[in-house]
Amino acid sequence: MDSDRFTARISLMTTTATLDGLTILRFAHAFESGGGTERYLDDLDRILLARNALTVVRLHLTRKPEGYGPVAEPLGRGTLMRMAVPILAENGSSMPDTKSSLTLGVKQKVRDWGLYNPLVWHAVGARWTASRRLPRQPGQAVGAGQAAAKIFRERRVNLVMLHFFGGADAGEVLSESRQACVPVALLNHYSNDRFLNLPIRKHAMLADGVAGVNGLGLPGYVRNGFTNLSDGIDTDFFRRANARPLAQPPVQPVILLPARVVREKGHLDLVRAAALLRQSGHECCLAFAGRLDSSGFVDELRTAIAKAGLDNNVRFLGDLSVEQLRDWYAASAVVAFPTYHHEGLGRVIVEAQAMEVPVVAYATGGVPDGIDSGRTGYLVRTGEIAGLADHLQQLLASPTLRATMGRAGRAAAESRFSLTALAERHEQFYLKIINQ
Repeated sequence: MDSDRFTARISLMTTTATLDGLTILRFAHAFESGGGTERYLDDLDRILLARNALTVVRLHLTRKPEGYGPVAEPLGRGTLMRMAVPILAENGSSMPDTKSSLTLGVKQKVRDWGLYNPLVWHAVGARWTASRRLPRQPGQAVGAGQAAAKIFRERRVNLVMLHFFGGADAGEVLSESRQACVPVALLNHYSNDRFLNLPIRKHAMLADGVAGVNGLGLPGYVRNGFTNLSDGIDTDFFRRANARPLAQPPVQPVILLPARVVREKGHLDLVRAAALLRQSGHECCLAFAGRLDSSGFVDELRTAIAKAGLDNNVRFLGDLSVEQLRDWYAASAVVAFPTYHHEGLGRVIVEAQAMEVPVVAYATGGVPDGIDSGRTGYLVRTGEIAGLADHLQQLLASPTLRATMGRAGRAAAESRFSLTALAERHEQFYLKIINQ
């Protein structure tokens, strides 16, 4: 998208530049581009810099042995600076957790009913958690604290935003921020049950502000001071009229699942639901748009597709550009999101609604915060494949229902999830933390 045209369009909507002259440092467990958090930060910084003459320094990850930067890029009315820190090598493995579910369950019970007991917590738990040293894990950043300290020496930073916390690397950044007397706020991009984890609770205790992308399932200790910053997308970009026709559109109505092809995103459940649809006389095309991140699971998925007789009804689209993804949204009758992963919100459900496509999703994590069930789509209890199939069938059978839900979804996206609304929420949150 043309950034100059974007800046000009946003400037027309800007009444007061609230962050002029400030510098925000972000630390995220994200790479320069590619995933949901990366897209969130890209959109957020683009809109904030279009509205404000500020500097954003983004400290992110790289797989290169040595980091790089900072690299400055004029953007909008301000500057985006990128600084990369290398990740700790994973020794060629994904480091699976070898603890049994029984062991993990016992540890959780000890935490919830022992350490988190109010009497124990106030007597010793809070002090022990605050002083506990966090071990460095594979995949975490190496030298994040040193990089933050370098930035503090070279410029005056007004606020540090941790978009990942609970790790040793985030702890280093938080510690350096405290030494430099810079306020720190946390933004959780995942489901709020993560706030129960001890390392995350430690950093939440030490922060000046705590926020997330949904307001569901908050533990009591963060409930009063929590801010729901939600998500935001470019609703002008994700507009049905901007989509291009597909070169080879499927014959059957399309059910799109835009997510990495991994077990927890629910592709197997959607295949099983499509098999039920076929039994009831409803043919469809399943379109899987996302990276093939697990070859073993992809083999299992292809076997399930063949067993269900759906070989000719499934397309693996791969990792699409945002323009290509927009085209597939427009070509789809329904977007399915049967995720088991504890999503923060699920960006794709917002994009789908902006494109006037109803969504059928599992009510997992923060997903219910993004769908008005019965109005812009349907929520299904996690794992209920029959319920998933029933709601998909309802929508496939009724173009009128799809159109009605599509219009409601578009209105919801414009009012709640526009980039302007996202920017305003962040601006207010930043100023509250800086001025308190």
